[in-house]
Amino acid sequence: MVEALGARPTTAEGDRHRALRGSEPVARDADSGTWLVYRYEDAARVLTDHAAFTSEYASSSALVARLLSGRDPVVITSAMHRELRRTVSRRFTPGVVAALGSRVLTLTTELLDRVAGDERIDLATDLAFPLPVRVIAELLGVPQQDLDSVLLWVDALCGNPPQPSVVPAQRRVSACDARSELLAYLYAHVASYRRATHADLTAEFLGTEIDGQLPDDDQAVALLGLLLLSGHLTTTSLLASVVLCLDEFGEVGEEVRARPDLLAPTIEEVLRYSPPVSRVTRRAKLDVDLSGRRIAAGEQVAVVMDSVTQDEHRFPAPERFDIHRRTTSRLSTGYGLPFGPGSPVARLQTRMALELLLWRYCEISVDRDALRSQVIGWITVPTSMPLWVRSKRAVHNAEVPPQGGQGSHLSRGRRHSR
Repeated sequence: MVEALGARPTTAEGDRHRALRGSEPVARDADSGTWLVYRYEDAARVLTDHAAFTSEYASSSALVARLLSGRDPVVITSAMHRELRRTVSRRFTPGVVAALGSRVLTLTTELLDRVAGDERIDLATDLAFPLPVRVIAELLGVPQQDLDSVLLWVDALCGNPPQPSVVPAQRRVSACDARSELLAYLYAHVASYRRATHADLTAEFLGTEIDGQLPDDDQAVALLGLLLLSGHLTTTSLLASVVLCLDEFGEVGEEVRARPDLLAPTIEEVLRYSPPVSRVTRRAKLDVDLSGRRIAAGEQVAVVMDSVTQDEHRFPAPERFDIHRRTTSRLSTGYGLPFGPGSPVARLQTRMALELLLWRYCEISVDRDALRSQVIGWITVPTSMPLWVRSKRAVHNAEVPPQGGQGSHLSRGRRHSR
């Protein structure tokens, strides 16, 4: 079942969520005191009303604590978070994202070339994890010769099993060593950018004033670490979830293989049907009334994504996986993560990786018994996802591979049996 990955509720949870959406759409959790939001309409307000709710949080949270453990916490204020998102959005215009497609395709090709000819590959360790880490590292200006080291450190801090095809055995390190090495690397990276002129995402962020001041070294390292450690997680989860859904719903998989232009709506439906993030937290900036409940300023609010994306008032027959659904979830871009699942960069990486997978292999099936995952900061991430694959014969005579860019897709009109 697709429930093995992503925020798909069990039958019992789905029934409970449905009841709560009708009787108590905003409820306080007895243990934590957090307000839980179960209905789409309320969730939309929490995630889009920036005057009433903030995504401010400390870097000692579940994701960044792995990097800054044992150090004084660096508070990432709402202003810092806002400027980080603005910097990413400002830099990645539609034209820039389209141009990035060629590089994503090249990286995807290099990773899949490492397992060329294999009848069994691991989507998580061979592609879904290393691809977004490499993309984000390159966007931050990490030199090519340092990419494998950064991949190794992020891998160790995120708890993934070492990847023999990517990381040499003699270079594997413990999480403790990875933490110290990555911190030292990021501080040196920031220092080098202070001394010379650069034209990438790191340089743009270091030159952005926040409340009238440029970020200091500690703030810069915390935010770069946040991008490296969290920016790839949702893309990794989203790519795996799409492959799982196409495997689970075979007719949809055949339709998408025959019409690659349907990949975009397929990704949107996966974001709704099996969202990578199960909960999204905010803090009330002022007293707010939400579905008859009074939320006081300073109180924490959590949007229960596996409930709001199943809200029958927003989505007819929400339990059905339907890539032709006319109503999509606008909340996929409201997670607050600069490279979150709804961002153009995450969508691009997912689409390009899927195009190349479908172009290379005429059969793809998931070994569900061997699927393994972990939860990091409300994000379910695959640590191992073996696939049985069958390569196409003489593929160079039949089709032209994806070329990257906004409108890239596989040759249309050719179907391949599964």
